[in-house]
Amino acid sequence: MKTQDIFIKLKEHGYKITPQRQEIINLLAQENRHITVEDIHGQIAARFPNLSVDTVYRNVGILERLNMLDKTDFGDGKGRYKLVGKGGHRHHLICLGCGCSEEVDFCPLDYLDKQQIKDKKFSIERHSFEIFGYCAQCLKKEE
Repeated sequence: MKTQDIFIKLKEHGYKITPQRQEIINLLAQENRHITVEDIHGQIAARFPNLSVDTVYRNVGILERLNMLDKTDFGDGKGRYKLVGKGGHRHHLICLGCGCSEEVDFCPLDYLDKQQIKDKKFSIERHSFEIFGYCAQCLKKEE
C-alpha cells in the first residue's frame, strides 16, 4: 500500500495527517519486516522528542482498524506490524533471526472446505497464517 493511499484513507475517515502520524507511516512503508510499536517509537523519537509510546500505539491501532496494517506475534506476546500490501491481507514467511518477512503467494483458507465450516454455523471474520523460521542470510550467519 502506498503512503499516499494511506493518507487519503485516513482523511476519508476523518483523521488528520499530523507530522508524527506521517513519520510513523513513512517508517512502516520503508520496512520490509514486521516491527513492534517500541521499534517504531525508538526510530522516530529523536526527531519527535515529545512523542509518547501511547501515541504510536494509538496510531498503529487506527491503521490496523482501517485494515492498513498486518499484525502478527512471533510467539513472545509482542504485536508486530507491517503495512498491508496492495491486494488485501497477506500471509508471510517470517525470520525469527532478523525479523524480515516475505509474502506467500497463496491463502491457505482457499484450500479448506468452507462448507464444512458453514455447517458448524461458524462465520469467519478474519484469519492469519504465518510460517516462522530463518531466512537464508540468518542461516548463512550460523554456518
